[in-house]
Amino acid sequence: MIRIISAEPLPQCRLKVAFNDGVSGIFPVEPERRGGVFLKLLDARVFNAVTVNPNFGCVEWPGGVDLCPDTMHQAMTGAAAEAELHSPMALREEKKKT
Repeated sequence: MIRIISAEPLPQCRLKVAFNDGVSGIFPVEPERRGGVFLKLLDARVFNAVTVNPNFGCVEWPGGVDLCPDTMHQAMTGAAAEAELHSPMALREEKKKT
């Protein structure tokens, strides 16, 4: 199970994160793109109040805003794009082309 073990707020709504599998890097949160409750994170005081939930291994902010560690990990490693290439739907589409 992928879990975040540390998160440090950076300027421009970015997080420096480390995962329990050794992956680490910078994750752009992009509150404007996410919209809704994430717009609260445009306030630097709120964004800088980020913590790591020890029970779930996710990053969270006051007011119930959080991000899924699996989704963040996939975005940072490109694993989501790789998984899509080998999905059953992608394989069916490839067969149609040939």
